[in-house]
Amino acid sequence: MDGSERVNPDIALHPAVHEVEFWKRYRALLLMTRRLAEGERLIRALQEETAIPEKTRDEAIGPLKEEHAQNFSAFHDFLVNFVSLALQGLHRADISLEFSFTEGVPRCHRALLHVDGHPRDLPVEEGRRLLACLPLTGEDPHPEQSLLRFYEAMEQRFDRDQKGELDRCSLEIRQEIYPGSAFHARLHLPAQVFIEGISR
Repeated sequence: MDGSERVNPDIALHPAVHEVEFWKRYRALLLMTRRLAEGERLIRALQEETAIPEKTRDEAIGPLKEEHAQNFSAFHDFLVNFVSLALQGLHRADISLEFSFTEGVPRCHRALLHVDGHPRDLPVEEGRRLLACLPLTGEDPHPEQSLLRFYEAMEQRFDRDQKGELDRCSLEIRQEIYPGSAFHARLHLPAQVFIEGISR
């Protein structure tokens, strides 16, 4: 099965086949994450290299950025597909985001994928994309309250209504008073929440 193909949630795989496919895709996901990080480091190193003429540097960076964007798009699709596959079996896939926001404008600092309780870093670009699923806008005068209401609805859905494990949902919000007013949050939810948000 090609990694870019979407798994149809209505088609159940045999348990043994599902396990093989799940861990194969998990290893591929980790490899893609490492390759993206390497690409980011290379681009950043070239941008900071002052010994290379600016024109030559820009000509080298341009194609690398284009390739990186294509690789990230493929990674995102693969992640969505992986989470869809996890929903078919006995594995738990969660996502946690660490971010800050001022007047509703969020900034992602870290994103992690938790597979059966084991965290793995996701590209920050993916974290930014996942943040778009949250009800945080620049027009909202009380973004922290909107985030709290969203979280409570998700907690009700996953931790309470489904009578599942009670550690799948968590939210921490800290308010910074000085030197500027801002909120810092750490949000942990089933990956399904974000995948559904992206699909809408």
